[in-house]
Amino acid sequence: MKPRAHTLQCLLAALLSVAAAGPLALSAAPTTPQPAALEIQQSIFAYPNNASEGRDPFFPSSPRVYGSNPDNQLRSPSLTDLALKSILGTPPRVFAIINNHTFAPGDDGDITTRDGRRLHIHCVEVNAKDGTATVEAGGTSVVLHLGP
Repeated sequence: MKPRAHTLQCLLAALLSVAAAGPLALSAAPTTPQPAALEIQQSIFAYPNNASEGRDPFFPSSPRVYGSNPDNQLRSPSLTDLALKSILGTPPRVFAIINNHTFAPGDDGDITTRDGRRLHIHCVEVNAKDGTATVEAGGTSVVLHLGP
């Protein structure tokens, strides 16, 4: 057989097999399998309490990781950390200076405590005659007195 005739014969056989499969075989898109739903895992961080429980992989000789355990953190700031420094003004307009911040009755603001933590307070009342200021935070109120 001649090589040209053999090529035409193979081409004709391929064409006939495609035509026998029908028009759907030519137009059908290949289907891709749907990926399974991915389950995202939650990270868990365990803070070591001492060197035998673990260490910082980047700074192995650093002791700072042992003090950063959130379970061992200090208490949150409370109203006992507040100090009334001064009362300014006359009775229609009276201001109180609490931890170096000025408040009028009805004012809200953030106070920085001695150890650097923040506390959001609301000034309820300032009484210049008695030398007191009433403040509240988190549903708790306290009356601050001018110190000596």
